[in-house]
Amino acid sequence: LAADEPPDVFLLDSKLIPTFTNKRILLDLRPLALQLNIDTTQWFSNAVQIAQRGNALYAFPKGFTPLMIFYNKELFDRAGISYPGNDWTWGDFLSIAQKLTRDLDGDGTTDQFGASFSNYFYFWITWVWSAGGDVLDPQGMRATGTLNSPSTEEALTFLIDLQKRHKVAPNTGSWVQSEKTGINVQLFMNGKIAMILDGHWRLPRLLRQIEDGKLKLGVVSLPRRHGSKRVNVMYESGWSVPANTKHPKEAVLLAAFMAGETANRLRAARRLEIPSVRKVAEELIADDTLGLERAFVSEVPYCRQPWGSIVERFSEIEWTLQDAVDEVMIGNQPMHETMTEYAARIDRQLAGIREHEALAFKPLRQHSEILEFLLAVGAIVLLLSAILYARATAREKQSTKTALSFLAPSLLHLTVFVFTPIIFAAYLSLHRWDVVVADKPFVGLGNFKEMASDPNFWNALKNTFYYILNVPIGMIISLGIALVMNHRLKGVTFLRALYFLPSVTSFVAIALVWMWIYHPTFGAANALLGLVGLGPLQWLNATETAMLSVIIFSVWLGLGYQMVIFLAGLQGIPEHLLDAARIDGATPWQRFWRVTFPLLKPTTFFILVTSLISSFQVFTSIYVMTAGGPVRSTDVIVYHIYQAAWEELRMGYASAMAWVLFVIIVIITWIQFRLMGREVDYS
Repeated sequence: LAADEPPDVFLLDSKLIPTFTNKRILLDLRPLALQLNIDTTQWFSNAVQIAQRGNALYAFPKGFTPLMIFYNKELFDRAGISYPGNDWTWGDFLSIAQKLTRDLDGDGTTDQFGASFSNYFYFWITWVWSAGGDVLDPQGMRATGTLNSPSTEEALTFLIDLQKRHKVAPNTGSWVQSEKTGINVQLFMNGKIAMILDGHWRLPRLLRQIEDGKLKLGVVSLPRRHGSKRVNVMYESGWSVPANTKHPKEAVLLAAFMAGETANRLRAARRLEIPSVRKVAEELIADDTLGLERAFVSEVPYCRQPWGSIVERFSEIEWTLQDAVDEVMIGNQPMHETMTEYAARIDRQLAGIREHEALAFKPLRQHSEILEFLLAVGAIVLLLSAILYARATAREKQSTKTALSFLAPSLLHLTVFVFTPIIFAAYLSLHRWDVVVADKPFVGLGNFKEMASDPNFWNALKNTFYYILNVPIGMIISLGIALVMNHRLKGVTFLRALYFLPSVTSFVAIALVWMWIYHPTFGAANALLGLVGLGPLQWLNATETAMLSVIIFSVWLGLGYQMVIFLAGLQGIPEHLLDAARIDGATPWQRFWRVTFPLLKPTTFFILVTSLISSFQVFTSIYVMTAGGPVRSTDVIVYHIYQAAWEELRMGYASAMAWVLFVIIVIITWIQFRLMGREVDYS
């Protein structure tokens, strides 16, 4: 799209529809649909409405799902409980969950839970709607008066109490931990949870369990608060055509085919979604002997649009809403005061989002500043090279020319991928820029002023400084291991390789394993604490221990690399110096402190500088393990930059934060060289 070479058709998630329609990226399909005799009545009407704006239609629906309660019939049968119907209430749900929550082996620990709850917005919003509440007013303009309304707070209190008060839902960790480990679904399939809330996308996995005879599955609509109306959500995707397509008629025909009967029938065999074509959905119901599809399709008349398909950049609001619930559920803050505070914060976010709605999309060829900066930086590099050559003496000119020739490929790479982005980021820091909008209004120091008044930025900066405590801790431990590995021990080569192994293993895979280790209910960390008589910790799920947990992981991960560097330094120390100290009667500690450690200063200084720089740039472990939570307790500055740039699309603000981080790293590195660099002897 940005390169002005758009695909003729692309699949669009419903939460991106507001951004793409407001930026006028999408083609209105209705005129060509009428011209080409495409029957839009073949699809479910409310699935079509999600992509409508007035009379315009911007996507043909591919498929969708409401959210349903999945329940384990076998657990119901064992307890002698009747299966729930579509008219059940919150009271019925809680009563059934309490009856199904059991200590099966009499050890005082619950082995089977009646329900589950994790703080994931797109799950809990349906409960709020079923209570008659919401998070925004009907126009999507404000949260105050709605998020902090009695109905919304009642629904959230009910959900939180499932875990904290009634104990009918297990503590499966933060929403990040729950989603990335899939713990709720796994426990449901293993018969440890009787009821979960989920979408049609879960059926393929559960159907395999049914075919293997390991699961008897029932599906029913969400319970309602007594006296409230039946309501559900419709999460869907659709086939869209870009406004700048070069083949509009052919593209609309292709989109119609991809959303039509044949394509729907092929996708229906995978059971990932409800087909958008009513005829195909009816065929699926007829072929389904379990009655699951009928339960899902019966919800369609009660489905409403998710807020993500109405409000642009609503994912930002989702994060704030999840933070609000975490404040109550994890931080034990009062419900009404917290929701009132966060409602005001969301009002400010919505006002900022609306400022960007009117900006129109333009292809990348109209973003001329990028090319201009590249040419300017290239000219400066050439000028400096020419000056260097001109100032060389006649004898030096040939060697200077040769040196510049050999350096040319590296200079080209640095110019394109390092110098130009750095300078362009400085330019962007003084402007406001949405990624797909060519307009970049000059705001001067506005981004920096906003940063100075942004509590989330200062919180991220504080957390970053907290995180760098892993550097001295890791260096001390890795030096100790290197001293042991420097001895001629049996199997020492194997042990060195074992310590180094995490450094060459997939970072994401290791982080996911550690998420399981830290799991509050099923993790190995709490199991080990139990062996020594200590109580369980919440690890990644408590604001007090989340960053400490990440630091422990980072120290463990970096041990192997730092050990190898220290080991190289130790093996470079002349043995005769240690022998001389030993002959003079020096103790092992004295030999280390007076001989070994001083000679390790170049190695220690290298590890310190590089480790501090990498710690200021920590991202992957935060992204995978915590997503900055809970309640932003692990939100570090690089993750904050990532959110501003790629989730909020605020490149100007993100560039300003990147430059602040760059300056901080330069200052701290300069201080290290000033205080310690002079004492380092490399001879």
